Amino acid sequence: MRTDISRGAVSRSIFLSFEAPTIFSCFLVLTAGVHIPRAIIMGLFRRHVLPWVFISVPSGALAVSSDPAERLLPDVVVTATRFSEPIDKLPTGVSIVNAEQIKNSAATTLPELLQQLSGIHTRNVDGSPDPQIDMRGFGITGNQNTLVLLDGQRMNENELTGIRWSTIPLDTIERIEVLHGSGSVVYGAGATGGVINIVTRAAKPGRISGTGGVSFGSYSGTEFNGTFNAAGNNVGLALTANALRTDNYRVNNALRQSNLQGDLRYRFNSGRALLKFGLDDQKLELPGNRTEAQLQTDRKGTSTPRDFSTRQGAYVTLRGEKETEFGDLAADLSFRDNHRTALFDDYNLDGFNAKTFVNSRSDQWLFNPRMKLPFAAFGMEHELVLGANFEWWDYRSRRFTGPETVPGSASADIPRTDVVATQLNRAIYFQHASTLPKGTVVSLGGRLQWVDNRANDHFNPAAYASGRQSRTVYAYDAGLRQPLGEAFSVYGRFGRSFRVATVDENYNQFGGPMFDSIVKILEPQTAHTGELGLDYKQKSLRARASLYRTNLNNEISFINIDPFLFFANVNLPPTRRQGFELEGAWTITGAIDIFGSYTFIDARFRKGDFGGVDVSGNLVPLVPRHKASAGGTYRLGSNTRAAVVMNYVGEQVFDNDQANTATRRMPDYVTVDLKVTHQMRKLLLSMAVNNLFDEKYFSYAIRNSAGTSFSALPARERNVWLTVKYQFD
Repeated sequence: MRTDISRGAVSRSIFLSFEAPTIFSCFLVLTAGVHIPRAIIMGLFRRHVLPWVFISVPSGALAVSSDPAERLLPDVVVTATRFSEPIDKLPTGVSIVNAEQIKNSAATTLPELLQQLSGIHTRNVDGSPDPQIDMRGFGITGNQNTLVLLDGQRMNENELTGIRWSTIPLDTIERIEVLHGSGSVVYGAGATGGVINIVTRAAKPGRISGTGGVSFGSYSGTEFNGTFNAAGNNVGLALTANALRTDNYRVNNALRQSNLQGDLRYRFNSGRALLKFGLDDQKLELPGNRTEAQLQTDRKGTSTPRDFSTRQGAYVTLRGEKETEFGDLAADLSFRDNHRTALFDDYNLDGFNAKTFVNSRSDQWLFNPRMKLPFAAFGMEHELVLGANFEWWDYRSRRFTGPETVPGSASADIPRTDVVATQLNRAIYFQHASTLPKGTVVSLGGRLQWVDNRANDHFNPAAYASGRQSRTVYAYDAGLRQPLGEAFSVYGRFGRSFRVATVDENYNQFGGPMFDSIVKILEPQTAHTGELGLDYKQKSLRARASLYRTNLNNEISFINIDPFLFFANVNLPPTRRQGFELEGAWTITGAIDIFGSYTFIDARFRKGDFGGVDVSGNLVPLVPRHKASAGGTYRLGSNTRAAVVMNYVGEQVFDNDQANTATRRMPDYVTVDLKVTHQMRKLLLSMAVNNLFDEKYFSYAIRNSAGTSFSALPARERNVWLTVKYQFD
């Protein structure tokens, strides 16, 4: 059972698997280290910054280019069908962030950028640079209900580990495509909340170019990064590498990380081929949670001074695309390997002074052939996409304990578990769209998937320590988009999606009758979602608004109430998510862009009991009902620009409070980030201040057993990064 102990946050995610003149003035004074009273800072902000940040916008955020010629081009995405499709042919809500908006934003990391979009929330549960992502209010299981793709390939693991955001530098991204709502027909499990596809930049034909840079920041932070791009008429190579070292804000939270990614692309007369690869290596110290009292007296401290985790990963993807007389053909073959370790010193699981060491490895193979067939029939234009998915996961995790004799993992030499698990997914799907008279688009899609799960703890001979489950699951969606004049269009969709439990959710190390391991493969989660939306797009102004409702059955989640289900995951009683999303962007002049977004989410249990507690009508933990972002970019001439963003996150129910009986809730918070950049010939200089007004907040907290207090993972205070980057071509 998770309580308010300092390691409550990491116990699940790691243990189980493992910008105006006034802005410039404030910026320069703060980064010079001069102390200004908070009241004065906030006064300046309200008086001089808010008026131009919150200019009224009908509110895709960040979806307007500063180049008027570029704004005339149709927006095309590949995420919805795995083939290029204009947005106005898709009956779903889509947000696009292109390379120009990324460069102009105040964000310094990918999660910071995504947090600005409607319907997306991030939370940090372990002090790593890879926070959880949560689309449409799934709380602690947000990562498992939001599908993240890198160039169309799944980044989500079949275990309770986070998305590796920090392996993707912002300046290597060509665009980000966000589909709000389910993508299960095309991608399968884990896409109920939405799909985020990160599309990286290819080398430009006939050019050799690159960058080399260094950044220095708070908490002894240093980062080296570089890119190299070379391409002829048909062949292009793009490489990127970075190394990050920082002590971070907390004691025992140092990070050492290195990444390398590359792709080789070849274009021929009727198609192209892509070879993409990547390596990453990370060591992260784990500071754990702070109690409510410790947040006041020793916010930066730790009660786990020797805990750490490591991660090494590698992937390679081979893709081929070919155009034929009857349509387009494409296929992907991908392999990914991950190796993770973690040490929890003095974890005290068995009541003794012991440590636990976890050593896990997983492999994944994916093969995704597909075709797009355009044709005309009955006086209408049609497009039919047919595809298949084959996914194979192989997982092994060994866990050891031992008496506290020497620091580190050496004395954790008593084997406790040897978990071996596999998951095989085979699926076929179709997506059909018809364009009716007057531009009406009607779509219908379906997916049939066969799932085979196996898990076994070789260390435990008991029958309940192994299990197998075979299930046939399906998804469908039907949608319509109707243009209303040149600027407006309305869309609606209804569909069914599903999620299959991860390896860690099927395995419980302490759930057996002898407080030993047990395998209990959970039933697939299913969801029905209905959505209505309105898009506005004209020249320099774009906005999107949508209403949705999702009813879920057998939702998969962690149970914290029942002490006899220690570290267990279960199928929840029926739940519901419903909400409203509003976002927009406006290029006011050639010098000023602004954007804004607002999200309302109501996440509740529809009925039933949870761990013996009636939770009918209760709020789901860790889902903010209100979230808002606003910001903009101000260009001071052709070489200098300032960007500012404000993020507001409303109150949330504490983790471990499905009963909604805690005496209070997680407090709301507001953060402001600021970045100034200046181009000086081939040198790019930038200065970023995160958490400008030094907000003392946390994005994750868990109640104690009595509901009278809590522990939390404190977020960073105000911090500064300076970057110098040399560009050549």
